[in-house]
Amino acid sequence: MSEFLPHMSAGAAVLVFGTVFLAGFLRGFTGFGFALAAVPVLTLFVEPAAVVPAIPIVAMVAGAEQLTRAWKSANWHAIYRLLIGAVLGAPFGVFALTFFSPNVMRIMIGLVLLLAVLALWRGYRFKQRPTTGAQIGIGVASGLLNGATAMGGPPVILFFLASPEGVAVGRASLLVYFFFISAWSIVTQWVAGLLDLKVLVLALLMIPVMAVGNVLGDRLFSRAKTGTYQRVALAFLLVIALLAIARAIVG
Repeated sequence: MSEFLPHMSAGAAVLVFGTVFLAGFLRGFTGFGFALAAVPVLTLFVEPAAVVPAIPIVAMVAGAEQLTRAWKSANWHAIYRLLIGAVLGAPFGVFALTFFSPNVMRIMIGLVLLLAVLALWRGYRFKQRPTTGAQIGIGVASGLLNGATAMGGPPVILFFLASPEGVAVGRASLLVYFFFISAWSIVTQWVAGLLDLKVLVLALLMIPVMAVGNVLGDRLFSRAKTGTYQRVALAFLLVIALLAIARAIVG
């Protein structure tokens, strides 16, 4: 086993698996955020080439039970359109890197996300469901940002938080949407030859820890009030926005 994973002290191992647990808990409660919360810490101890391909495997397997219930409640019309937009937008995100550096893109993401979070915190919501074109456009924005910075989640998260369908439908839709995005990531990484034995071993080690956190977060959501969910989700997005800006400034 040691030949596939880096040597870590006991303290580092506790920090790594503690991060996986907390990221799983956050994902279980909000329906998103596992990669955004886990990757920055994990890549301090494990090479990104192993962490990044392992994350979607962990998210798909550990969240499978939660997905079966979300499947029935999700807003499928929106999911289809967002996924179409995400697939269309991803190549443009890669292309955008030829014009803007990753740090410029992070500042742009952080500022837009910051403004959107503040608007939602002040009570902004869609009065009616956005048009088909608008939904595909949000998906394009997600795919573009994912291709450019690997931070494609915020546009879709904001869309469902502002959705008139309510918290339960929005959270279920996020779970389903990110399931398909994870599946697509696994396929593309496999085609690119990034899924080796080291990645699979790392994923297998993280799956039980993430699954426990995911289940506990899911149970907390079932007991939480709508206002609590929205505050936690927006607070996390606010942290992401500030960290994106800070990382860009520090370089």
